[in-house]
Amino acid sequence: MIDQFLRNPWRVIWQAATSDLVLVVLLLGIAAGLTIAAGLPQMPEANGDPVDYARWRSEIQARFGNATPTMQTLGLFAVTGSLIFRALLALLAGCLLLRLVECGDRLQRHQEISEPTGEWHALADVELPEVLDDVRGRRYRVLSDAPLFQADRWPWAELFPLLAHGGALLFLGGLLISNLWGWQIEGLTLQSSERVTLPKSQGWIALDESAASAAHGPGLVAFFEERGPGVQVAAISNAGRSLALQQAAEADPVTQLSLALTEDQYLAIPEAQLIVRLTPHPDHTVEAHSPVRVQIYRSPPGRLMTETVIEGDAELPIDDVTLRLTSKPYAKLTVTFNPGRWVTGAGLVLLLIGVLGSAAWPVRRFWLREEVQHVAGNGDLLSTLGQSVET
Repeated sequence: MIDQFLRNPWRVIWQAATSDLVLVVLLLGIAAGLTIAAGLPQMPEANGDPVDYARWRSEIQARFGNATPTMQTLGLFAVTGSLIFRALLALLAGCLLLRLVECGDRLQRHQEISEPTGEWHALADVELPEVLDDVRGRRYRVLSDAPLFQADRWPWAELFPLLAHGGALLFLGGLLISNLWGWQIEGLTLQSSERVTLPKSQGWIALDESAASAAHGPGLVAFFEERGPGVQVAAISNAGRSLALQQAAEADPVTQLSLALTEDQYLAIPEAQLIVRLTPHPDHTVEAHSPVRVQIYRSPPGRLMTETVIEGDAELPIDDVTLRLTSKPYAKLTVTFNPGRWVTGAGLVLLLIGVLGSAAWPVRRFWLREEVQHVAGNGDLLSTLGQSVET
C-alpha cells in the first residue's frame, strides 16, 4: 500500500475517497445525527418567537436536569445546524460527486470489449455456443473479439448507479437551496375570510369562510395545525349606534373585534360598563364551529349578569345594549417556502430508480474463450452461470 501510494498518490486518494467504506461511514454519521435530532427537542431558531424559546428551555431543563448544560455544550440540541453535521453533508456531497464521475468514466470505458485481469478457470462439460445462448437469454450483451467473448449488462448495469449518485446529489442540492433561501412560519393564526401578507416575503395567504382550506401565493405550502371557534363582536345601542370596544386599557377603541378563541378572550364596552368573556365550551371538542360560552359582567363591581352558550351567529340583549356575535372560526397554520422542493423531489425519484435498478440489474461482467480441450472463463461466472469450474 505504501509502495502504491509512493508510485501514484492521487490514485490511492481517489480510491479511498470513492470507496464504499467512506460512503457507509458518512451515511452512518448523518443517520446518527438525524436520530439524535429526532429524539431530542431541538432549539428553535435564534430569530424566532421568544415564547417558543422559553418554552423549549423550560422543557429541556425539566427533562434532563443537571445534564442540560453539558448536552447543550455538545450540541445535542442543535444537531442539524452544527458544524460537524454540515461538514458530514459536505463530505457526502463530495464523495457522491467523485463516485458520479467514476460511474460516468466506467460507463464510457465499458462500451468496448476489454481484456480481463483476473484468473482464468476451465468450465466443466460446457460448449461455448450453449453458454453464449444462455447468457443472451438472460439479457446480457455479448461482445466478440475472437477468440475472446465478453458478456455484460452494459449500459443499464452501469447507468443505474449513475442515476443513484446523480439523484443523491440532486437531493442534497435541493436541501441546500431550501436551507439557504427557504423559510417557515409556525403558528400563523388566521380567521375565516382573512388574508395576510407574510412578513418574510411578498407572498400572501388567505383562509376561506369556513376555515377549512387556505389559498396562498405561488411557491408556498400551508399545513393546518389546528382549527377552533372564533367570533366577530360588535355592540349596538338601542339608538342603533355602534359602541366602542377595547381588549386592553391601552388599546385603541374599535367598533368591531375579531377574536380567535385560542384561549379565553376578554373585551370591554366602556360606555355600557360591561366586560365580556368568551371561551370555547369546555364540554365539547375544540373544532371550527364548536359552541362558545359567553359571560357578561358589570364593571364595576364585576358582577356576572348573564351566561349563555351560543352556536353560530347570535344577538344578546343586555340592558340597553345588543351584543352581536358573528361566527368567525380560526385556523393555525404552518407556512413554508421551499424553493428546492422540485429539485429534491427529482433527486429522490432518480435515487429510487437507481437503487432499485441496481438491485434488479447488478453490474456483472465475465469473459469466455474456447481453448483446445475446454471453455475457459474469467469474471463473475459462478454467480451468473451457476457452472462448476476446474482450476
